[in-house]
Formats: sequence, structure tokens, C-alpha cells
Amino acid sequence: MTNPLIYRCAVMAAVAVLMATLASAGWAQDPIPSRTLTFVVPQTTGGSNDVLARALATHIVKFLDRPIVVDNRPGAGGNIGTASVVKAPNDGSVWLVTGGSTQTMNPWLYRVPAFDPIRDFEPVSGIAIVPHLVLVAPGFHVNSLADMLTLVKKNPGKYFYGSAGNGSFSHLLMELMKRSQGVEITHIPFKGVAPAMTELLADRIQILISTLPAAMPYVKSGKVKAIAITSAARSKVVPDVPPAPDTVPGMIGEFWVAMYAPKGIAEGAVARMREAVAKTLVSPEMAQFMRAQGAEPFNLSPKELAARTENELRTWGKIIKDAGITVD
Repeated sequence: MTNPLIYRCAVMAAVAVLMATLASAGWAQDPIPSRTLTFVVPQTTGGSNDVLARALATHIVKFLDRPIVVDNRPGAGGNIGTASVVKAPNDGSVWLVTGGSTQTMNPWLYRVPAFDPIRDFEPVSGIAIVPHLVLVAPGFHVNSLADMLTLVKKNPGKYFYGSAGNGSFSHLLMELMKRSQGVEITHIPFKGVAPAMTELLADRIQILISTLPAAMPYVKSGKVKAIAITSAARSKVVPDVPPAPDTVPGMIGEFWVAMYAPKGIAEGAVARMREAVAKTLVSPEMAQFMRAQGAEPFNLSPKELAARTENELRTWGKIIKDAGITVD
């Protein structure tokens, strides 16, 4: 007769082996590593991209069941952090969460590009899109984009517009408007939108383009006036502000945030992450957060994100070349 103790130990050992085998098989079916994942953000903390990346990292955990850290690596307009992902392992442990401007403008703005947005990355998913507002100073008495253009055309070179820096999104949007409308406005670059806003409030510059979340406190308080939104349709957050393309055709400039992975990553890993992002974007918590930020879900598939990236590379490349803009 078999010893009961020996029998019980044998059964327990068999169960342990089976559980280990099943667990191993389960992880083998998941192409994303089971260890901590890293979302690299190539901008500083507190900006629209960083805030959205952190919200995504917080809410996506329930769909990935893995811890996530957000790693801010700013510098050179986003080039440093972005280039670091090119060299990162392509095993699904490192993902780039970045603004579209870094991927579609930087390759044209720098004489020696730090990365190739097409060759070096696999598009994964769109995340969010944030429109910009055209703002005017309290002492600049215009009520619409058409009024502003009329006044500027009558006084070439008299007025100033600020931007978050040479080659920034706000700079290039104004260059697009200047060239399409044949107006002359002097550009004053700042180190970020905050100092530019200070100068706008003091009437030392007359015009500034800013992301909607950054501008809203000043618009709501009545300290500055929003005369246009740089999107094709009105925003639910500022429904009284008309779209800029109604006055300046083609003046669409929406800051979008998307996720990319290092080239060579397994298709299964991209599909798994894309699925998790898509589920997160429609979750009530994430949807509520984005509404509060004035953002909309940018739920693009890898194929759609690739097409968007390539299209905007062509668009901004022409604008940057025609304007002769460089930042180094």
C-alpha cells in the first residue's frame, strides 16, 4: 500500500508543476514582459504631454497588469528622450509617449536629426489631441481673427507675437498664417509658454498661440481673449470660440500625443499595447480626465498613426523649409 504521506507529497508536487507550467504558458502568450514597463516622455514634467502620459500610465495598469513608470527625458526640443528610445530594447519594456510635433517637426528643424520618425519607430496608438487657441492681449482691441488680420495688414511690422520657442508648435502655426495671409508680424520667442503668457498679459506682445489647457485659466478669468481655435470644429470646452480655418483655410494645428515603440518590436507586443491603450481611452476615468484637460481621445490604430505621421512630416517640412527655420 502506498504511504499516504508520500502520496500527498507527490500530488502536491504535481500540482505545483502544473501551476508553474500554466503560469509560464500564460506569460508566454503575452508578448509584453511581465516586469515594470517604462513610458519615456521626452518633455519636462507638467506639460500637456507629460500630464496625459501619466494619466495613461495610471489607468492602463488595469488592462496590462504590470507596473509602469514614466521617465521624463527632456532636452533639445524632445530629441534627447526620443533618441534614447531608438537605442532601447525592443522587447516591449520601453515605449515612447510623445507629442506629434517632436516626430513631425524636429527632423526638419535640426541640421543633424537625432532620429528618423519612420525608420526608427513602430507606431502603436494615438492617445489624445489638444487644440490650440489664438489669444490676444487685453489692450489689443480685436474681437476676431479677421479683425486681427485686418489691423496687422494695415500696420506691417508694428505688432508682435510670442511663441514657446523658436521652432515650437506655436511659432510654426503663426508662420503658416503669416505666409498664407501675407502679413508681417514680428516673432518674439520665449523659453516656454509661461513667460510668453506673462508678456501677453502685460501687453508687451499682442498675439500668442497656446494649448487650450494652458490658456483656459486666463481665458476664463477674462485676462486674455481667445479669438480662434486651431481645429476644424468648435470645442465643447470653449464653444463660443470659432475655428481658425473658417478665416484662414488650412490653419489647423492640433497638438497630439501618441505612442511609438522601438523598431523591430514584435507585432504581437504592438497589438497588445494598442488594445490596452484603446480600452483605457474609452474608460470613464480617462475620458473624464481628458475632458477636464480640454483634450479629446486620439484613438488611432498603428496604421492610422503611421499615415498621420507621414502626412504631417510632409506638411511641416514644407512650411519649415519655406520659412528657413532652424533651431541649431
